[in-house]
Amino acid sequence: MNILKKGSGKICADAGSKYCPCHLAYSGDCIKCPLIRGEKCSSCSWQGVCIYNELKHSENSKIKQREEYICDIKDIKEIKDNVYLIKIQVPKNIIIDLKSPGAYMLIKGIDKDRDIFNTPISVMDVDDKENILEIIIKPVGVKTKNIINFKKIRVKGPYFNGIFGIKEIKSTSGENVVVIGNGLSLVNSINVVKRLIENNNKVEVFINNQADILDEVVDKLEKLGINVYITDINENKDFLLDYIKRNDISLVYSAGGNRFSKYIMDIVDECSKDIKFAISNNNLICCGEGICGACIVNVNGEKVKSCKMQINSRDFLNSNNV
Repeated sequence: MNILKKGSGKICADAGSKYCPCHLAYSGDCIKCPLIRGEKCSSCSWQGVCIYNELKHSENSKIKQREEYICDIKDIKEIKDNVYLIKIQVPKNIIIDLKSPGAYMLIKGIDKDRDIFNTPISVMDVDDKENILEIIIKPVGVKTKNIINFKKIRVKGPYFNGIFGIKEIKSTSGENVVVIGNGLSLVNSINVVKRLIENNNKVEVFINNQADILDEVVDKLEKLGINVYITDINENKDFLLDYIKRNDISLVYSAGGNRFSKYIMDIVDECSKDIKFAISNNNLICCGEGICGACIVNVNGEKVKSCKMQINSRDFLNSNNV
């Protein structure tokens, strides 16, 4: 189903969570609920909770907002030139949410107290026994350069829309799945693979050797019992094409930039457009709440707030977002 066609139900990553209803609902701009937007309820796509009803019952209550925490940095390690693995002690109450595929946080240096310094960073992994969040950062500007110089960090979240196709990842069970990664975007694949394994899927991972390879990510994947193939994805296109066909692959997750994901999508579609396809969300994200508009992209002629709204991966890549 194309979720962006008129009359179809839009899927919000926050719908039904403790952060719903959000500011967009109170302003009449709810992504999910047509009734709140002043439209007919006939276009509603049930997502387990009636946001309109929740809104009416909480009109006099404060909006549940994501909190910012000042956290201890337990360890910083430079794993490549100017690429750092950071382990952060986070509150226990957010650990479960951080294990969700597509989870990300907004971080900033302890010396920065204004939201303009927030930077979205994907969750790489979590230790739910020690309440440790692991992230990878590459300090390149005023928002991130100073983070590695302190023992504390500001962390806000969790947020949930770091992947387009979360539903496909969570619902696929007992199938053959391929994860294909390129560069630092492969970081968020750990949570994806863990969920797929929990759902009794057979998962194999292909990593493009023409971009940075993070040994820490590879090691974590191999410890999960996953076969990891490091290869030239472009040079071995025919092999990948044949592999997907021969192994009856039902879902492909592409963890890479939009241009890379478009290349992978073309390979997948050459096999079958019925294969489910999910991609990492690489769009500009600023507030994470759908308020500032920095994340808006055009999909099928519609302006979409990509920090909160789930988008069909093929529609997104075919709408000149590459």
